[in-house]
Parts: sequence; structure tokens; C-alpha cells
Amino acid sequence: ILERMMRTDNALDEGKSKYAGLNRTLPWRQSALEKRSKQEDVRPIHWANRPKSYVLRTEAWDEFPNGRWGPSTSPAFGELSDSHFYSYTMGSEEDRRVMLGEAPISVQEINEVFAMYLEGVISHIPWCETPLQPESFVLQKPLAALNRNGFLTLNSQPSVNGARSDDPVYGWGGKGGYVYQKAYVECFISSRQMSCLKELVSSDPRLNLYAVNCDGKEDRVGIEEDGVTALTWGVFPNREVLQPTIFDPAVFVVWAEEAFLLWKTMWQNLYESGSVSWELIEDIHDSYFLVAIIDHDFVGDSNHLWNALLSL
Repeated sequence: ILERMMRTDNALDEGKSKYAGLNRTLPWRQSALEKRSKQEDVRPIHWANRPKSYVLRTEAWDEFPNGRWGPSTSPAFGELSDSHFYSYTMGSEEDRRVMLGEAPISVQEINEVFAMYLEGVISHIPWCETPLQPESFVLQKPLAALNRNGFLTLNSQPSVNGARSDDPVYGWGGKGGYVYQKAYVECFISSRQMSCLKELVSSDPRLNLYAVNCDGKEDRVGIEEDGVTALTWGVFPNREVLQPTIFDPAVFVVWAEEAFLLWKTMWQNLYESGSVSWELIEDIHDSYFLVAIIDHDFVGDSNHLWNALLSL
């Protein structure tokens, strides 16, 4: 099933070709500030689709991670303010209604909004300031199916095992190297789905899971309390191994607070308090978990994570 879903059609080929020759220093867009861009070369994956918010929340740091991700408790992330929840890309309230729904009354309608974002029908959702990234084009169809099944994805990447560093889609860091990454997905799911997912991950040694709800209740499978995982790394001549994208459970909790608040500040506030649509978003905010899943086997079956999730 997954192989059929992942066949690349002409539209995807055209989308990929736009990025041919892309030469990225790092897999994420660097800051325009010279001091920061020269020093910073490691970031947590969670703000990949909200980089402006990450820059705002870390702008007071005297030093930025270089070479490795240090203790997540020092320095601290900046407090959330209204500026973190304003999005030029989402436009006016009327624009947001067009993208997110005039008056949704069912979870299925919410699921469809996320799926339409992945299919390019709408260009933004509150958690994603830009259209789907090129490296996720190969996952477009399975991700859309997952979202229609209630796995509301915010962030994902496929596994990569030794792609050339000048690859037009996955490459970064210049020529002469090879890049790697572990399959990763981050999504909102219901409490019922959380139980099924935890059982699945517990029986699969390749997978780890970390989850948190809006009240800060945490759950994990295979992830140590202080364990930081490299999700993207590269090997280059005459350089140490670079690992510019990581997962840190302590930072995930920081991100989760912001991610849950976006339900209220960018979606729920479109509707009259107490209306069916308002209550629907309230229920999702209050009852869902934000979950991160890592597939540590980047050498084996690259479809393993997506097949496992689609089986639920």
C-alpha cells in the first residue's frame, strides 16, 4: 500500500526540480545576524517549521550551540508572548478562516485541514509557516493518509543513509561529504490513539516515543530523561562529524507548551466562544497528546515507521 502511495507523480517531480542545485550550509535556514550565523550550528528539530519563533525565544542567549547541543536547562528559553503567536504568513482573520475552516463541527474536518496542507491545497497552518519542505515530498501521500486517520503531523523527515552532500533535496554542508538522518514524525493524537501507539512502539525495538499533553503530563518509550538524539548528521573531509539537528526531551516539553497554545491563539479564537467550532478546538487542545516518534534504524527499511503508523 505504502509503495503505491509513494509513487512520485509529475507534480512532485516538478516540485523537486525547483530545488536542484540548492546549496545549504546547514539543513535549516541560518539566522541573518552575523554573530549568530557564525556560531550556531545545532538546533532542536521542533521549531523547524516555525524558525522565527525559535529565534525570538533564543535571542537573549549569549552563546549558541556549536558542535554539540549543551544542557537544555541553561540557558533558558524566552517566555512566550503575543509576538510568538502572530503570523504574517497566516494573514488576516478572514484568511485564516479560509484556510482553517469557516465553522468546523467534527474532528474529521480538522484532520482534513492538516491533510490539505500536506497536499498543497492550503499553504500554511499555525504550526507550519511555510509549505511542505522538499525533503518531505516523498512522504506527502503517506503523511496525508496519516492525518486523515487522526495523526495531525507538525514536523517530519524521512530516513537518509549516506546521500551525497550536494544532493539537490537532502544535501547540505557543501560538496564531498555524505549526510544521514533518522526518520522522525511529530503529531497530535487523541488519548485513544495514544494507547494504541504506545503499545506499537513498545513492541518495536527500532522505535522510541515521547509524548506530553497540555497539562505537562509526560509519557515515553525508550527515551532516557536526559538523552539527546542526533536526528541529522554529516561526514565531510577534514572536518569532525556535524550533527545540526537533534531531539532533546526537555526541549520538546518547552516546544509543546507553544504548540498547544497555537490551537487557541491561532485557531480557536476565530470562532465565537461557546460555539460548536470553539468547543471542538477546546476539546482537541485539552485531550490530545503531542507525540514525537523516532525510528533509529536509518539503514534498514526506510518505510518502516510510516508502514507501522498506517497499520494502526
